[in-house]
Amino acid sequence: MKFIQELFSNWSEKESFPANSIILSETGNADVLYVVLCGELELSLHGEVLGQESAGGIIGEMAMIGAVAGNPTVRAITEVSLARLNRDQFNRLIAANPEFAQHAMAIMASRLRTVNAFISAKLGN
Repeated sequence: MKFIQELFSNWSEKESFPANSIILSETGNADVLYVVLCGELELSLHGEVLGQESAGGIIGEMAMIGAVAGNPTVRAITEVSLARLNRDQFNRLIAANPEFAQHAMAIMASRLRTVNAFISAKLGN
């Protein structure tokens, strides 16, 4: 994900979290999207692991499409560095950078497939 590193190399809003930090909680309301610059994150729902994100991944995408709830719990597996975007920043970025827009949509589609599989497994389908 070299283009992600280049795109966010001078981003002014970056945050770092130590290992085992909870970055987002499924019981909370997210109002930002994070782009993973380095480190590993674990996504879980109701205590069951859905997957992981690493450099180039995004979390909090539901906040960008108007949903105030619906995020999984996100925990740092390792120390992580994240670029923080609010909705206006996200909208400007996807308008100006089609490669990032496609990247974000691919991650969202993958996440939707994962959650659909999780729900199907819970319902016994």
